[in-house]
Amino acid sequence: MYPATITDYMAPTTLDECIQLLEQHGSQAKLIAGGQSFVPLLKLRMTDTSIVIDINRIIELQEFGEKNISQKRILRLGALTKHKTLATHPLVVSKYPILSDAAKFIGDVQVRNRGTIGGSLVHADPAADLPVPILVLDSTLRIVSREGERTVSADDFFLGIMMTVVEQNEILVNIDIPAPLPGTGAAYYKCCAVYGDFAIISVGASVTMTDDSCDSSRIYVGGVYPSPQRAVQTEAFLQGKAITDDILQQAADILADEIPVETDMRATAEYRRILLKEHGFKVLSKAIKRAKEDNI
Repeated sequence: MYPATITDYMAPTTLDECIQLLEQHGSQAKLIAGGQSFVPLLKLRMTDTSIVIDINRIIELQEFGEKNISQKRILRLGALTKHKTLATHPLVVSKYPILSDAAKFIGDVQVRNRGTIGGSLVHADPAADLPVPILVLDSTLRIVSREGERTVSADDFFLGIMMTVVEQNEILVNIDIPAPLPGTGAAYYKCCAVYGDFAIISVGASVTMTDDSCDSSRIYVGGVYPSPQRAVQTEAFLQGKAITDDILQQAADILADEIPVETDMRATAEYRRILLKEHGFKVLSKAIKRAKEDNI
């Protein structure tokens, strides 16, 4: 199916100009960056957009790198940061490898070259790759409108299937990720029908270790509805325990039991629980391995 008629295409060069256009045109206007989520919606006529606002020239959305904010070290990702950057940049690969783990799974080379982190997060597909690591890393997201700006925790950002807290007149500007604590490791894995496809199930975990004991963890599961789910019971089970393979297998069993899963066109609920046990163990093992390497 072909898209409905686009009557206007605009390409602002500043954030202020973009915000003014959003206010002026209301619900008829939609933002486009890499187009990897928006263009398919146009083709399927799942949006009645008649005005497209291209945000690729806005410098404020292109920030990338570590910086100190309020005496805390963070990684700042502008909304236009490409999937390819997350998959291959040495800073991400070495210090925030869960982002690299996830970005490598996204689509194919062409999609990774064009797609952006902002577009993926605002699109909020429950089976997408990036929401899980963004949640695991306890990120905050900066959203701007004519009324001003607000900062939202990743835990509060996703509202449901393709729904976030970003309003029609707002734009996601950047994502701030706190630098990992010493002795912290994080990892991501997904199961899908073919490489680059949407997740049947995905698991992300961050674990902070002292010697062989788990101080704390953050664990999320994607590929479930209406949005990624936090495994609070599994986190509570791991806290304070000396980590062994047996403990990790028990944690994976708890993970499979506590996360609500459904049957859909990709898999049955029963199969998803089997995958959660297997891949939950793998992800936790990999995160802990990275945490121990960080302690060396």
